[in-house]
Amino acid sequence: MTTPSLASRILRVVGIVALALAVCAVAVRAGFWQLGRHEARSAAIAAYEANAAAAPASLDEAVGADGSVSPEEEWRLVEVTGVIDADSQTLLRNRPVDRTAAYQLLVWLDTDDGRSLLLNAGWMQVPGPDADPEWPEYPTGEVTVTAVLRQSEPDDGRRDSGATRITAAQMPEPNGAPIDGYGMIREACDSSGCVDSYALQVPLPTLSLGPHLAYTWQWFAFALIAPVAGVLLARREWQAMSGDDAPAGTPREPREPRRRRRAEPTDEEIEDAL
Repeated sequence: MTTPSLASRILRVVGIVALALAVCAVAVRAGFWQLGRHEARSAAIAAYEANAAAAPASLDEAVGADGSVSPEEEWRLVEVTGVIDADSQTLLRNRPVDRTAAYQLLVWLDTDDGRSLLLNAGWMQVPGPDADPEWPEYPTGEVTVTAVLRQSEPDDGRRDSGATRITAAQMPEPNGAPIDGYGMIREACDSSGCVDSYALQVPLPTLSLGPHLAYTWQWFAFALIAPVAGVLLARREWQAMSGDDAPAGTPREPREPRRRRRAEPTDEEIEDAL
């Protein structure tokens, strides 16, 4: 076996160190990505808790001048008056509630200031193949709705087969200027009384920090370990390839075989010697 040349040994070691540094860079990037997700969730929970404890606001107080719900105003409880456009009812599909196959009901509320707010009016269990769904009856007159504001969901392009995202893009055209966001009904009051929603009330999601902070520390620890492991591996590889100081291509001299330790003489050998 010949010893590799100096150039090949250097290239091999440099490659190992470069790979370790690349792994370190990827780990650092992944760690900061997880940290960003943790900070975003922390901000969402802080806004949720602050806005949930606040008194209901008007739509003008909670919605920006551009007609959209900002991240700071998400989860804000608002009180708005208008007329529900029953003909705009759209089924939100593929959105189970408490692990139950459900239709969530979306309708437009034409507010008294000329705008339209998308409402999540409740949910109902998906009926069997031979059963007809019992659609809710919406009031025909003015209604005052208390709702939790949410930001619109990203549009996935679905149109004809029903909505799969809560966004104005998957709804019929409203009568007024659409607000970029939607409300989850907590209470709706008209001349006949008040209800929690027009079907089963959709529960608010449970927010948690999740494991992102733990993943952050894991990635950063891996970023510290990777270069150390790379240097140790490169050093071991260098020693393994170096052998002795003989010129490249010179075969190593065979080592002198170790002498086997002589075994103790047997009784017969001792008698013969005497």
